[in-house]
Parts: sequence; structure tokens; C-alpha cells
Amino acid sequence: MGLTIQLRAMDSELDLIKMRDEVLRKIGRNLLNFQKIELMLKHLITNGRMSGPMSEFKENQERRAAVVHKQTMGNLVGQFIENTFSEHDNSSQSTAELKEPYFSFSFTVDADADFYESKRQALKSLVDDRNDLIHHLLPRFNPESIDSCLEIEQYLDQQRERLIPEYDHLKSLIESFEEAKKIHADFLNSEEGIKQFKLSFLQQSPIVALLLNISTQQSRSDGWTLLSVTGPQIRRILPGELEQLKHKWEYKTLKELMLVSEFFEIIEEPTEKGGIRVLYRPKPELAYSAFNRLLNSLLDTSNRTARADGWTLLSTAIQQIEQTLAEDFALVKETYECESLKRLILESELFDFFEELSNRDTIYELYRPKTID
Repeated sequence: MGLTIQLRAMDSELDLIKMRDEVLRKIGRNLLNFQKIELMLKHLITNGRMSGPMSEFKENQERRAAVVHKQTMGNLVGQFIENTFSEHDNSSQSTAELKEPYFSFSFTVDADADFYESKRQALKSLVDDRNDLIHHLLPRFNPESIDSCLEIEQYLDQQRERLIPEYDHLKSLIESFEEAKKIHADFLNSEEGIKQFKLSFLQQSPIVALLLNISTQQSRSDGWTLLSVTGPQIRRILPGELEQLKHKWEYKTLKELMLVSEFFEIIEEPTEKGGIRVLYRPKPELAYSAFNRLLNSLLDTSNRTARADGWTLLSTAIQQIEQTLAEDFALVKETYECESLKRLILESELFDFFEELSNRDTIYELYRPKTID
């Protein structure tokens, strides 16, 4: 009898040891999974958005990684949700002048409001589970009690069931991210990618912007501008730019640079003395050209229909543009995110805008060209 009781006690002790070891194993399993999730969040936050001049790019990323590395899991979840699933302003940071290539990359996931909220709540619960495991589980765990071991083991299994979907989702995002990054890198290293990168940098350069502005201000009535008038202007506003064409842009002439930019049309025209003069204009299909045609239409409408006090009904200009420049306006709205003609007038800074209340409580919108002092 005594031997039987002793054997049973030994069996109970072995069962307790076995169950306690299993609980400890599952604590380590869940803790490891939480650490993996934390590392995945840090990876996506650090690399999901990258931007900066090429000379500063590596340093910016290292600095960002150092900051992210110190974040708590709660902060990581908040940044991940906002960076990945929220609607973003994708407009590039405005810079006065691009002096070197500027690189920008972002990884986002399209999500409606319901998915965004469900993911936010799921990841918040994950943070609560992780904090409970780290800070509050051991005080309520009695390793000498089989009942406590059973209770904690069940809790750990349920916790694992909650974290696995989020773990799998983050893993799939990283796989998609790495695939997108590889495709992007392969394109940038390809012949076409290098060409497009250089072209984008050229199209955003100060010299191309100045050529576009000169064509607006000094074009003939037919829209063409003498290339010969650009030299003095460029030397005055961008001194040294023409002398650096070959060194900076690898082009021998201004005409060659303009053709490569894909922004301009160039023609040659005979002079009365038997010579040849070169003229250029922005390509008609460019949003820049469409924008200028809209401005010219506003000026023309103002010249023809302005009241004695110089103000013109905006509705008159809208009617004229809808009849003759509807495609141009659609292109400008899409390119510059300009939802209305009123917004275009305000952002151009070339016109004054005024709202007038009539005797019948009707509000009239009016505009006029700004006077130059």
C-alpha cells in the first residue's frame, strides 16, 4: 500500500514537471514570436519609406534605423499602421533647386476604413498580449500547481492563435515589399531605368524650368520663341549654367539638352538675309503648355468682357474654357491636382479674386489680372 502511494506521488511529480516544462516552452515560443513580429515591424517602418538626396541617402536610412530600433512595440504598431494603411500625401517635398538626384520610395497597402480599423484593433490587442506575457504572466503562474499549469498553458495556446494571423500577415507584407524593392532596383539598374532617372532629373532642373518660363513670357503670337533670346537670360539668372552643359549634363549644346528633355519642339526658320534661326516651344500635350493656354484664355476673356472696374465674371471664363479648352483643363486638374478654375486662379498668383454679393443675395465670383507696380 505504501509503495503504491509512493509511486502515485512520483507519477504526480513527473506529470507536474512535464506540464511545467511545457508551459515554460510555450512561454518561450510566444515570446520568440513576439520578438519576430517586433523585428518585422522595425524592418517595414525603417525601409517602407525612403527619401533624400543620393549623397545623404545612406546616412538618412542609418539614422532612421537607429531611431526605430529604440521604439517600444506600442509605438512601432502606431507608426506601422499610419505609414502603411493610411491615406498619404504623395506629393514630393518641394525643393528650391535640385542639385543632385533625389530618391524617394514608399511601400503602402490599399485598405478601406473597415480593414484599417480591424488591423489597428488587432495589432493593439497584440501589444496588450505581449505586455501581459512580459510583465504580468509570471506573478499569476504557480509552477507547483497542475491546475495553474493547465490554465496558463491554455492561455498561451489562445495567445498564439491570436498572434499567428498577424505574424503571417506581416511576413506576407515583407515578402511583397522585398519583391517590389527588387523590381525597383532591377529597373533602376537597367539601361531604361538609368535613362528615365537621368531624364526625370533633367526635366526638374532649373535650366529646363527657366526655358519653359522664357517661352511663356517671350513667345511670338504663334507660340514659338527664338532660341537666341534664351542665352542672355540664362547667363543672367543661372550664371555658369551654359558653360557647364557638357560637364553637368553631358550635352554639347542647349538645343541638344532641350531635345533630350522631351519637353520641347524645335524648328528652324529662314531669315530675310538668308540665314537660319532656331525656335522652340513646349510640346502642346504637356500639362505645362495646357496650363499656359488656360492662363491665356483667362487673360483674353478678361480683356474682352471685363466690367468698367476691371473685374470679370468667373462664370464667363468657365464657359469659354469648357467650350474650347476642356481637354487642357482636364489635364491640368489631373497633373496639378487643381479641382476648379477658381483654385487655378488663386494658385497662379497672377490674378486677384473677389466675391461680390448682389442685391438679390447672389454671390458672384470675379477675377482680374494683377497690376504690376
